[in-house]
Amino acid sequence: MILLYDHYQFYERICAIMGRHKEWRKIAKRERRRRIRIRKAKEKDPKPSDDFDLDEMLKIQAEHEKHEIDEIERQNKIENDKWLKAEQIAMEQWQLLQEKKEKMHQKHLEHQAKIKLEWEQEKKRKEQEAQRLKEIEEANKKKQEQFMNKLEQFLNGDSDEPPPELLISHETKPNSDLCPFFSKTACCRFGDQCSRNHQYPGISKVLLASNFYAHFGLDNANYNEYDTDVMLEYEDSDTYREFKTFFYDILPEFEKFGKIVQLKVCNNYEKHLRGNTYIEYADLRNSVAAYRALHTRWYGGKQLSLQFCQINSWKNAICGLQSRNQCPRGRACNFMHVFRNPNNLFNGRFSLSERVSLKTPQRSWRWSESPEPEDVKEKRSQSRDRKRTRRESRHISRDKRSYHRSHKRRSRSRD
Repeated sequence: MILLYDHYQFYERICAIMGRHKEWRKIAKRERRRRIRIRKAKEKDPKPSDDFDLDEMLKIQAEHEKHEIDEIERQNKIENDKWLKAEQIAMEQWQLLQEKKEKMHQKHLEHQAKIKLEWEQEKKRKEQEAQRLKEIEEANKKKQEQFMNKLEQFLNGDSDEPPPELLISHETKPNSDLCPFFSKTACCRFGDQCSRNHQYPGISKVLLASNFYAHFGLDNANYNEYDTDVMLEYEDSDTYREFKTFFYDILPEFEKFGKIVQLKVCNNYEKHLRGNTYIEYADLRNSVAAYRALHTRWYGGKQLSLQFCQINSWKNAICGLQSRNQCPRGRACNFMHVFRNPNNLFNGRFSLSERVSLKTPQRSWRWSESPEPEDVKEKRSQSRDRKRTRRESRHISRDKRSYHRSHKRRSRSRD
């Protein structure tokens, strides 16, 4: 039958048979093992006798099948129980998850309600606070109006007592000892940071203008030891000359409000006393009127800052050795070193009516309600430059004269 195919088909058949050889070999080996097992089983078990009971065989087979069915049902029941248990666990977990979500949702709602309640309470509190501040502002405004009415009555002489609000004093450290320098001069080099107590009166007859008088001779008195030439063109006489102009310029302005008992200007070099101006009025209402009118005014391009102070004794406040140039502390003295007032005013030599007849220099300083314009400042700086140039020329001519005198002495000695 192979001869019926041509050579090509024969070749394909051979290749197909050879390709399935391994599979056929596996089948052959499996059949061989099965035959061997059957033979061994027959050798082990004798052949059934002729009187073999078929019913008994079927019964055994039925029991065997029943046993297998029972085993299968038992396994199915076990698996079913496992599935039910797993399903129960999954349901419990899902229930817990749902309860947790519900709790979180309830907590979120409570949080939102709490935030809303707090916002409403805060809004209500702000409204109440705004209402309270408005009431306080209205009350303060009413008190301010009453205070201003009482102040006007006091300043006009309709009332003998000043408003009680002005009589309240202020202390920096009430439980500490009094600062001796502040008690005498109303100034302390440490300011309010001092370890002792500073008592500020509510109102008094004495006004203090801190660092009111400013001059190059005072500001640069503590010159650096490496720059000793900075004060060559300034002398104490120049500082005093400028002080006289300053004195006659501010005195009429302060006298507009009443009789002045004492006026002192410090020429200390320490910053807390330098240029301080003390004005004592004869009447309390005069000092209050001066404070109300001149506080925050502008003078010479600088804003004036006034405060009430208490000077119990001018003798204790002023350094007694300064007038004789014998102060051992010198520039570092914490007591008042004051300029000598022109014509010894307010020292008992001249009365107020006699002072009016004295000839006073022409006014060169400027009171204003606001800072000076730039053109005025420029004119003042140019005037200072011209004065400085004149002083320098005087110094140069003085040096030339001294040089000529020394040259003449040397020539005479040679002769």
